[in-house]
Amino acid sequence: MATVCFINVYNSHVDRGATVTNIPREHYEVDEEEIKVGQPLPKFKCGKPVVKAYDGQQLTLELDGKTFTIKAGEEVEINSSEHEVGMGVYSRSCYCVKLIGKELIYKGGWQFADTILQKLEGPLGNGEVWYPNGDHFKGTFHLSYASISGPAYAADGRYEFADGSYIERAWIHTSKDREPQWWGLHGVFRIQRPKLHPDYPSFNDPDSIAMFLHGGQRYGFELFLPEVTWQKPWVREWYAGDRIVRYSGPDELFQYEVVDYELDETNRVDCTTLRLTLRDGDKVYRIEQQGGRYTENQYNNHVYEPATHASVELPNGDILDHYGDDVRDFKPYDGYVEVYCAKTGMSRKEHWTEGQLTEAQEWRRDSRAATKMTLPDPTGIGGELEANVWKDGHIEYGYKEWTYDGEVKNNRPDGQGVLVGDRRHGERRYEGIFMDGIYVSDEEEYEGEITLHVKSGHKSWTVYSDGDWEYKEEDIVAKRGRLNLDGFWSYEITSIKRDCITIEYYDEKYEVRPDKPLHLSKEIEGREYSDGCVYDGDDYSLTLTWKTEG
Repeated sequence: MATVCFINVYNSHVDRGATVTNIPREHYEVDEEEIKVGQPLPKFKCGKPVVKAYDGQQLTLELDGKTFTIKAGEEVEINSSEHEVGMGVYSRSCYCVKLIGKELIYKGGWQFADTILQKLEGPLGNGEVWYPNGDHFKGTFHLSYASISGPAYAADGRYEFADGSYIERAWIHTSKDREPQWWGLHGVFRIQRPKLHPDYPSFNDPDSIAMFLHGGQRYGFELFLPEVTWQKPWVREWYAGDRIVRYSGPDELFQYEVVDYELDETNRVDCTTLRLTLRDGDKVYRIEQQGGRYTENQYNNHVYEPATHASVELPNGDILDHYGDDVRDFKPYDGYVEVYCAKTGMSRKEHWTEGQLTEAQEWRRDSRAATKMTLPDPTGIGGELEANVWKDGHIEYGYKEWTYDGEVKNNRPDGQGVLVGDRRHGERRYEGIFMDGIYVSDEEEYEGEITLHVKSGHKSWTVYSDGDWEYKEEDIVAKRGRLNLDGFWSYEITSIKRDCITIEYYDEKYEVRPDKPLHLSKEIEGREYSDGCVYDGDDYSLTLTWKTEG
């Protein structure tokens, strides 16, 4: 069945003929199958208006000799009742009927301007949208040139929900080339405080907090907060604007227990986060829904479309991250969902269509399964790096600057392992023995001392003169790590063997052997003229000679 008609009841105070308040009180939905010509409109509680005609886009009612014609998207008052409160003030109840219609309707300005590179056609200027679910938007549209498909957006408009509530300043995203639901809100929380009896606050309806997406349809869990202390909060689940109803028995409605809830409006700018902890027997679910901030009919995100995000943690530790409208019954249903598997510590993005998996990425490691630590630089250069450590011995340092796989002790490399550096100019690889988080040697690494004789030279020059070389000599004991010699600071000893010392500089590799000295030269340019010509610079030379071994 499809809902095509709403009956909305509003309560207002009338003081000496002037309406002081107008508050939504009751809301009923009428399905198309219930509308029958010649019979009273069902669920109408103030008289019995008879259906005279209905064609999907127009409804005609008759009550007490009066005829009412309601077009798609319109809301018409059919009847009312009132009673005196006192001092010339009356409480008035208005009974209205709103026809939804079956198609999205847009009226307003439009731009036709296709170019070779961009399709700029779309709504522009003042316009209104009537949604098939009964919502209505009126605002100013601005065409976006960021996409070839020609989407547009509207800001500074009033979005009215079918039940009478509204967002005074809303943002909708539109596209003529997509389905009608794209003409709608994206990730907006509505915090509603309806009043049943303004004269008796203890009988007020509970506050409710719900997320709306795509044309105002509810998604996720709506939280109800009663004002009376003896009544606990409860939730109602929505998918694509339809309430999900479960039964624990033949005639008993099932309801999750609200263990805890939190409404956070300070953690992120222009964003509201609703966190829920729900219980079903021994199963505990944790839900986090994020959307554009909305408080007391004031939508505070003035510029950007609000980000929409929802996360569901299942009882077994698995997590479903999605866009707020892709999960149903705690399972992926329709759209893209990021799935985290607690058992393997892996995650991947999946695409689902009506509850069926249609496409999926390869599983990849997820940092939520890792222990975050500060570890010593595994190359032995010195210093510390932030790292994620997995239980199977995989470690990622920094932004995957280094990755390690092998034996681990106390959450750091210890024993046999492989360390790979993901460098811009090539891959560095250390394979062998690690001790207390630092690479010690490979299986053939020489454990004695090897002395190298170092002869380094330097001269400065300009375009007008050539300086003289200056040399200095010294002996050093070869150790793994950077040379830190003038002009060759970043050159690094990466391997020490009985007959060969390996030196690396990015993707370049050099060797020093007992019978083969290493000669290196380097030029570092200095200042430049305005035309780009170099004015001066420095030349460096380096000779490393194998001297002794201990």
